[in-house]
Formats: sequence, structure tokens, C-alpha cells
Amino acid sequence: MDLSLLQASLMQAFQTYLSGIVASLPAVLSGLIVLLIGWLVAKLLRAIVARVVRTAGVDAMAERAGLNAVLGKLGGLTVSKFICGLVYMLTLFIFIVAAADIMHLSGVTNAFHSFFGYLPTLLTALAIFVGGLWGAEKVKVAVSTMTESVGLGGGKAIAKVLFAVIMLFMSITALNVAGVDTTLITSNILIVFGGVLIAFAIAYGFAARDILTNILSSYYGKDRFQPGMRVRIGNDEGVVEKVDSINITLRTADRLVLIPTRALITERIEVLDDLTAEG
Repeated sequence: MDLSLLQASLMQAFQTYLSGIVASLPAVLSGLIVLLIGWLVAKLLRAIVARVVRTAGVDAMAERAGLNAVLGKLGGLTVSKFICGLVYMLTLFIFIVAAADIMHLSGVTNAFHSFFGYLPTLLTALAIFVGGLWGAEKVKVAVSTMTESVGLGGGKAIAKVLFAVIMLFMSITALNVAGVDTTLITSNILIVFGGVLIAFAIAYGFAARDILTNILSSYYGKDRFQPGMRVRIGNDEGVVEKVDSINITLRTADRLVLIPTRALITERIEVLDDLTAEG
């Protein structure tokens, strides 16, 4: 084995790599300087934008519109923090691309160029998601307030369900805009949603069967039984006071009796005295 030849090869390889490092050292130092300048510029711009936003009262307007409450759910953000952070990151990215060009890092440069090309789409999808979150929150508060004002039970549960449904559809829309294929997600959601609707319809149909029977019975029977008629329905005898969609009200000798209106077509009814005809 020729040690002198091996030593010469190693020295040549070392000199080649060392010369490459020395040749690229100015570009690396220049890139690092650009990165430092970019970091300082980004911090300066963030401070300037923060002062401008604070002077313009953007946070106060966002608070009245409910945007700060929405962004707060995404990590305690406010509109001013989001704008300042966006300016800071965009400025820093621009200087990173410049530094990568100086250091001849083509892979990094191409990656950032692709990112900047995708950025408008990403911001649009983010705006749709935040807008959907804001709208869903408004709907939830409105429905909850309205149901509480009219004394309707279960208003908060209904409001939460509407919030979840709106956010589900807005999230899918945002993912579509961002270029994510949501076909499988949408198909599964439609299957689940359809199953829930069918189950709800069957349950509601069984639960509302008696009510629907009463409503139809009142529709067909209320023209034949008017207030003032004395009738006997089963064991109850009295004067018809009122016929509505659910009950027929009889005034007996000592009390009021409410009988489901389905009795108008299912029970044997005796007309004892038609006081309306006498009048």
C-alpha cells in the first residue's frame, strides 16, 4: 500500500473542501448579515404597526364587532396582535429569501417562492374559517338570547348545535379553498347527518303522533261542535266552551274538563242541547 499516494489524496480532498468553505464564507457571512438586518427591520415594522393600530383603535372596533372574542379562541389572539404578527413574519420571510439567494441555497429559495405563491390561498382559507367562526358565534348568541327571552327550554343546546353545524360547513369550505380534498370527509358527514335526521324524524314522528292526531281531529270536528253546545263525551257531560287544535273544553256542573280533540272522531258523542241554534 502506497501511503504517500493516500496522503496526497487526503490532502487534495481536504484542500478542495477547505477552499470551497473559504470561497462560500463571504456569501454565508453576507447572508447572516441580511438575516440580522431583516430581524431588526421586522421588529421595527412590528412596533410601528402596533402603534398605528393602537392609535386607530382597531382593537376597540374589533371588540365591539366580536372579532377579538373569536380570535381569542385561536390562542388568545387579538386583531392587533394578528396584524402585527403577520407583518413581522412576512418581513422576516422576505429577508430569509434574500439571504438564501445570497448563500446560493436554491432549495430554500424555491421552497419560499412556492410558499409565497400559496400564501394568498392560505390567507383566503383562514379568512373564511375565521369569518365562519365569527358568524357561528353570532348565531349561537342570537339563538340563545331569543330562546331565553321567550322562555323556550333547551335554547342553549339548540344554539350549540347550530354553532357546530355552521363551523363544520365553514371548515370544509376553508379546506376546499386551501386545496385539500374533502370528498371523503363530506361523504362521511353526509351519511352521519342523514342518519341523525332519519333517527330524529322517526323519534319525532312517534312522539308527535298523538299531537298530530289531535290537530287533524280538531280540523274535521270543530265545525260540527261549536261553543254553547251541551254534549256528552264518554262519562263527561257539559257545555262546550272552546275547541282548539289540542283540546275540547267542557264546562260541567262543577269544573272544566279538557278532552283531547281526537275524541271528536273516535268517541261516541251525544248532542244533548244545541244552545247555539237557539241563540
